Amino acid sequence: MTQQSSRIHHLVALACFFGLALLALYWPLFNMATHLTGDIPTDYFHFHWNFWWVRHALAAGHTIYETNYVLYPYTSSLVYHTLTVFWYPLWALLEPAFGTVPAMSAVFVANYLLCGYSVYLLLRQEGVSAGLALVGGALLELSPLLTNSVYWTNINLMGWFWLPLLLMTWGKIARQVWAANWRFAALYALLLGCTFWAMLLDDLQYPIFAAFLLVPYGLLMLWQSPSWSARVRLVTYGLLAIAVGLVLLWFIGPLRYLLSYDSTGLSPTPMERAVTIPFPLGFISHLPKDVSVGAVLLPLVLVALLAGWWRRGRGISRMRWFWLALMILPLLLAGGASITIGETPIPMPYAVLHTIFGGMFRYPERFAPVFTIPAVLFVGMSLTPILKPHRFLRLAVPVALLLLVAADSWLYTPDAIQPIPYRYSFYESMGREPYDYVVIESPSGGSSGEGLVGEQRFAALQWYGTIHGKRMVNGHISRVNAQHFWFMRTDDPLLAWLGQRRFLESDLVEPELRKIITEWPVGYIVIHQDMIGRSGPTTQEIIGYLNSLPDLVCPVWVEHEAVVYRTSWHPEGCPPRTPPQTDSGAYSIDLGTEGDERYIGWGWHYPEMVGGATTWRWTGEYPQTELYVDLPAGSYSVSLAAQAFYEPRTLTLLANGVPLGEPVTVAPDTLQTLTFNLPADVVGDGRHITLTLDYDNVVVPKEAGQGGDERKLAVAVDYVAFILAGD
Repeated sequence: MTQQSSRIHHLVALACFFGLALLALYWPLFNMATHLTGDIPTDYFHFHWNFWWVRHALAAGHTIYETNYVLYPYTSSLVYHTLTVFWYPLWALLEPAFGTVPAMSAVFVANYLLCGYSVYLLLRQEGVSAGLALVGGALLELSPLLTNSVYWTNINLMGWFWLPLLLMTWGKIARQVWAANWRFAALYALLLGCTFWAMLLDDLQYPIFAAFLLVPYGLLMLWQSPSWSARVRLVTYGLLAIAVGLVLLWFIGPLRYLLSYDSTGLSPTPMERAVTIPFPLGFISHLPKDVSVGAVLLPLVLVALLAGWWRRGRGISRMRWFWLALMILPLLLAGGASITIGETPIPMPYAVLHTIFGGMFRYPERFAPVFTIPAVLFVGMSLTPILKPHRFLRLAVPVALLLLVAADSWLYTPDAIQPIPYRYSFYESMGREPYDYVVIESPSGGSSGEGLVGEQRFAALQWYGTIHGKRMVNGHISRVNAQHFWFMRTDDPLLAWLGQRRFLESDLVEPELRKIITEWPVGYIVIHQDMIGRSGPTTQEIIGYLNSLPDLVCPVWVEHEAVVYRTSWHPEGCPPRTPPQTDSGAYSIDLGTEGDERYIGWGWHYPEMVGGATTWRWTGEYPQTELYVDLPAGSYSVSLAAQAFYEPRTLTLLANGVPLGEPVTVAPDTLQTLTFNLPADVVGDGRHITLTLDYDNVVVPKEAGQGGDERKLAVAVDYVAFILAGD
């Protein structure tokens, strides 16, 4: 083959694999401006945070392998965490101009492209025809594990191109040694060392997978060497490559942190819970949302076996048997600790691997690409000499196989996507602040690969850390001491309450809040009403309780579904909680509209709209319901637009515990305006005025025959207006 035709083959292969990458990701790429890949958020968000953290740490002079910017107050090691530092430069290049979602999408495309093209190069190096090499590359590029990795947005599990790159580079070293080209052999040894280093910057588990291919291939190259001197030189270049990789990992990598890592607190996975390829369906079909082998690979291996037997091996390289043998052990490992045939469990070799790594290697399904690579080598080397004499078959068979692989890979179905989280402007305001503090998110939650507190979406609030750039409690770190997030499940009175896993115990929550506001320090507490649930009492309890602690926190922003409290530590202090001014000397709270959360206390239900225009909130959850306001000093006329539920209700309005006149009767079925006088001596300096609505009874609609509403309802309030006397 001429050099020009070889160059054309490579360009065609690159175009083919790039096209397959776009097809595999067409739906999220089409929606990249507004959507994320996958419908399981935690992993995707922590990969965005990973790259943000690397940039932040490098700019601030921190090590990238330790952080307390998530799972605060602990400092966690990131040495076992999936930082995927290898892909940081590409993200850092694209993110400033295009945003983080398009930048991450480019990382996905690059992984797909490299997986396909690297296998193509390896197959071509081993003498496989260009057409069959394209098929082999497509089998890895569109393999179910990569599809699954896109679904879970596990970038670190898409770098299977490292394995063929290692094999090719070691093969180059051996051939240069055999040809006595010492300079080129040394150059390839340096390249192999750099490949080792870069691979570990992608994920630490790749050496486990690479060992099942590279070690036997390396031994084979030694055995095939023409002399003992060649073997010694080959070993020397191999040691040189390892030395280069270790030096790079020490100075520009995680090696120092790996050697000092304390594994205490890591939670091993029981053998029976290891994630495997389901037997037998996973080995003969492409399962949805599961790692499997697909319906093409193993039947194709069988076809290659039969074709080789029919050809009686004439003209077929005997090297193919080496690759066939090499695929067997990874294939068996992918099945987990045992498989069941009929009712008989059959032990598998994964049990040994699980024991060797102390239960920390918990995904035997990830061996799928490890046997895919030698499998496609066996197929390609078996079929190439058979198809070579037949010009039509040399083209038709690869085209048919490519179409079959594409169909089996479900390229015609949309990928799972989810909307990008709402971009709150207050997080950007936090990011512009020069202060160093902690942000507490509610609902609180944390996770790692070994455990989860709360729901995954609670830990995914880590996404907002890439915007505000402050320390935070919520987050996800792979392979971290579980106590770094487990304490907040039920042990911590404050954080467990904010995560809805423990009832409010104010005698414990307030002292803890008072302590950490100063000691951590805490700058803001963000309440995500959409995650907690507006329809239940929990949101109103959290907001009502925090509103009752004006010496500790104050609401400064209400945006979309979030209520943000600034703490007493914050240098910018708390703005007065004065209702919007509607006229000179007139202030009004419109209950049920966005922003009323600044004023409400315990007893209020979720906001409602009635009649297409009126917004209100019902009272009744507690015997009394409170409002908190700040007003300019003076006396006021206070007006309430109110309506009772089901039956007349007696209402007393109090300010700072002082009744404002006699009790009044609130009628049902219509809003009426009730007016009270608020004396100046009760207002005082106007700071932290507490209005209390005291009602004589409540009705539960379900018991009153009004439907399925189980709330305790007393009086609905549309608005509360304050008019300064004399205005």
